Amino acid sequence: MKKLTACVVSCLFLLGCTSQEISYDRYSLVEDVSSQSFNSQYDIAVDLFSTLEDGGIVLKTTDVTLRAANHHRWASDLKSQIAVILNKHLSEYQVRNDLDIDVSVSKFYGSVEGNVYIDLFADVKLNDRQYFQHGYSFTSKQEEDGYASLVKELKRGIDSIGNKFAQDLSLKE
Repeated sequence: MKKLTACVVSCLFLLGCTSQEISYDRYSLVEDVSSQSFNSQYDIAVDLFSTLEDGGIVLKTTDVTLRAANHHRWASDLKSQIAVILNKHLSEYQVRNDLDIDVSVSKFYGSVEGNVYIDLFADVKLNDRQYFQHGYSFTSKQEEDGYASLVKELKRGIDSIGNKFAQDLSLKE
């Protein structure tokens, strides 16, 4: 009888463990961006370093290791969110909209030490001819621990880079 009771309790325990739902937190860079910025008037193609394409927020865990989070993910495609932010700044500066803009993002992550890194390269063409090329970087320290603080700082960084990029292009005209 003890064996049967122990078996039933064990089975119930295992069933309880497997029926727990896993919670996925979703984070957005564009939550406060106007819906007008989602209708891009610019031809912006964003290319991400392969680790960044997984959909999880990425942490640098050692000098040579990057890890995409399983339960802390982007609310929508990261490429699209970056393009929306760039579009917002280009519109604000009224940059000409006949440009072909290619943006390559090699860093867009935090580290276990609380550092935040963004690195991207913009290659802009006009009528299939080189018009503008420039690299942009952002490095800072998170104010608090946690993914929410990391995303807040990544948003601040991409906003800063987007503003500088749009400003640089507006001065080029």
